[in-house]
Amino acid sequence: MKPHVLLVDDSAFFRNMLIPVLRAAGYDVTAASGGQEAFGLIRSGRKFDLIVTDLQMPDMDGLALARAVRAEPSGANTPMIALSSMTTAETIERVRRAGFHDFVAKFDRQGLIAAIKEQADVETIRAA
Repeated sequence: MKPHVLLVDDSAFFRNMLIPVLRAAGYDVTAASGGQEAFGLIRSGRKFDLIVTDLQMPDMDGLALARAVRAEPSGANTPMIALSSMTTAETIERVRRAGFHDFVAKFDRQGLIAAIKEQADVETIRAA
């Protein structure tokens, strides 16, 4: 069974760029156009093996989404990866404090696939 990734980005350009990359890497992908939509999917009972989200979004940014997901019993342990074009040390620290497992620069497709694979490997080890 393929791992199911929730991809959250308000930019159709980035969703359209990343969905085929993730599918080609062997993942099922559900895309959401913002934090509120993504959180609605989670609250409705949808299960995801991993969440990849942009940080800068208008309705609910990625940090607020991470905090909301972590507050839900079903999302407390879901691996989360942040995407951002801002790669300052301060941003990375804020990402970690919000509960993300990793941080990837937005245009780094290979880095994203590697981060997802690493989180999937960690989850496999935890489940064993």
